Amino acid sequence: MSEEWKARVYATYAATADGTACASGAAARRRAADVLGYRRRYGRDLPADTAAPALDIGCGSGAFVETLGRLGYTAVEGIDFSESQIAAAAAYGVTHVSVAPALDYLRSRPKQYALITAFSMLEHQTRGELFELLDAIRDALLPGGILIAVVPNAKGLFGAHVRFADITHECSFTPSSVHQICGITGFDLVAIREHGPIVHGPVSALRWLVWQGVRGALLAARLAEGADWRWPVFTQDLVFVARRPADGR
Repeated sequence: MSEEWKARVYATYAATADGTACASGAAARRRAADVLGYRRRYGRDLPADTAAPALDIGCGSGAFVETLGRLGYTAVEGIDFSESQIAAAAAYGVTHVSVAPALDYLRSRPKQYALITAFSMLEHQTRGELFELLDAIRDALLPGGILIAVVPNAKGLFGAHVRFADITHECSFTPSSVHQICGITGFDLVAIREHGPIVHGPVSALRWLVWQGVRGALLAARLAEGADWRWPVFTQDLVFVARRPADGR
């Protein structure tokens, strides 16, 4: 079967992709850092109402679902295609997550969510699958609902690393292609941002400062080449925030 390889990969994804299947030692420290990073990176984009329904598709081991719970959100769900990832989430004590194909799940829940997140998930789709999925995400959002997504950034300094780091990745993005697909699928693009260092201590502050110098040099190189200077987003991943129009289109 042509897609049999995907089943083999996802059956062991938690262990072979990121090694988060066990909540101990280095994995536990990474988990704590992930939860802190989510709070600081996306807090500004979250609904003000903590009762607002939210769905994390491709939830992995449930770090963002856990983060929303810690922030007081009470109607949070997570889904993932990989049984091993959902088992990893259970090992961390994360509930309200399940194994489900995202497209079918979304299509059965029209106008249900104020927030849908897709972190490092859209790149696993072929182009045809991507448009189907974005249409389903839009339709599953309430009017005015928000999508937050993280995708590989082909414009980034190490964009090729992310594109090819996982054997299941099918595509990569740039700020201009994100703008294009949001317009085609009926989203209002709210923001495109770098997925860079988050300051939470001396070491991360140093990393942040170094990155500002690097990105300044990259922007200068783009300008010197005469290339497009818009969207100076050079991290290996980018974050985009999009909204379903309030009129429900």
